[in-house]
Formats: sequence, C-alpha cells, structure tokens
Amino acid sequence: MPSTSRLVHAVRHRGLPRNTRAALVGLELSRRIRRRATYALPLGATTVFLSRDDYEIDWASFAFVAVDEAYAGDYRGAVVVDLGAHKGYYGAYALEHGAVAVVSYEPESANAALLGRAADAARARGRRWDTRPTAIGAEDGEAELHVMGASWGHALQPPDEFARYEVRVERVRVEALAGALSDAVALAEGARVIVKVNIEGAECPAILGTPPSAFAGVDELYVETHPWADCGADELEGHLAGASFTRVASAHPAVLRLRRAADARADRRTGSS
Repeated sequence: MPSTSRLVHAVRHRGLPRNTRAALVGLELSRRIRRRATYALPLGATTVFLSRDDYEIDWASFAFVAVDEAYAGDYRGAVVVDLGAHKGYYGAYALEHGAVAVVSYEPESANAALLGRAADAARARGRRWDTRPTAIGAEDGEAELHVMGASWGHALQPPDEFARYEVRVERVRVEALAGALSDAVALAEGARVIVKVNIEGAECPAILGTPPSAFAGVDELYVETHPWADCGADELEGHLAGASFTRVASAHPAVLRLRRAADARADRRTGSS
C-alpha cells in the first residue's frame, strides 16, 4: 500500500477530481475487506484499473502521472499518443485534461488487458481512446519482451542486472515509431499532436533510429529517460533539434519535454514547407 503521507498528499491534491480523491480512500478500505483481482479507480469521467498483484506499483504509476503530474501540460483539443502505456493512467489523465483522442501502445499482455478495460470504459462515455498491443521501435518487426515481476519494468532491452527480476518472455509485434507518428497526424486532421514515450530504456534506439522528419507533425513530446538507456536527454534533444524541437521546462527531472517552435507548428497547419 502507499505510505500514509503519500495517500494523504494524493487525497489533498486539488488537481485530482473529487471522485478520484474519495475513491483512493475507498480503495484502501475495500482491499482490507474484500480482495479482488482488480480495483476500479475513477478519474473524472474515465476509469482506470489497478491490479491486486501489482497494487503498490500500479498505485505509484498512477500517482506519478496524476498526482506528481510528471507530464503536466496543455492537452486541450489535442490528439495524444501514449507509447508504453502501462495500464492507461496517462491516457486517462490526458482525456481528463482536455485531449480529444488518445492512442495507446502497450505490448505486455497483463497491462494491455487492463488498458483495454480503461479504454472501453472511456468509449462507453463517448470518449475516443484506441489501444494497440504492440511495442515501439525504429522499424516494424517482432521482438522478445522481457517481462519482469514488477509491472512497470517490462523491457525490450533490459540491462543485465534485470535478469533476476525476469519472470517470462513474450514475443511481441513491434511497430515503427515513424508509422505511429504518421497515423497520429492523420487522425489529428490539423489538431495538435502530443506524444509521450516511456518504453523502459528503448527510447534511444527508437528515437535516434527515426529520422527527425518523421516528427514533423508532432507539436509536443514527453520522453521519460532511464539511467540504463544507451543515450541521455541531451542526445535525444540534439537529434530532435532537426525537427525544430527545443527543450522546455518539465514537471519531473526524469521527463524530457520538447516543443516545436511556434512557426514550425504554424507551417504544419497551413501546409507550408
């Protein structure tokens, strides 16, 4: 369970809807009375799910997004692409903060199942949330996903020291990052496109292996960086400077936030080169 101070902080967080703050307290009580495989947590007009087996990690993942607001920004009217969606906490956060559509990519089967339930709940309320059970890389193909005992540690390229936490390997489909970005731009039809990347250390080969021109239709990019990755935030920033991105202030030190220059965004919408 979360620490008492962490729970109190979440319940007092004015950025969370009232139904979410009340439900967080209710979850802690209900878990002691009746154990369930999953626990539903409303987030405004959407609903996300925490698993019993990974409750602590799922709670921390939710809090990272919705309480710490690590990806804070202006989502109003935007189409959001969530690469490495886990159980959908970021997608729900984006919808709650004004996104008009979310497309989530998550390759691991258990996470994808609860992500799908969250998306189904959102669609039942008239929201647009599509999910794809694929990993993201520089090229289309297949790969081995190393599944860890902790639900947030699944990785295509884990460091050697992660081997002791590995519980199985899943063969997954990999979609090229350039293709995912192209699909999002087509869906947006001129609306802003925001992309969040959290792919557990695979951000370097995926982003650096994708030409900057593929990001031309993206307005804002959040990349969670990992200490075991093959590159750092500066290298990612340098690569994406070729698509007119510059670094802006981020709400969390592990999240690299990049935004395209205003004139470049305007050029995209008017069709200028």
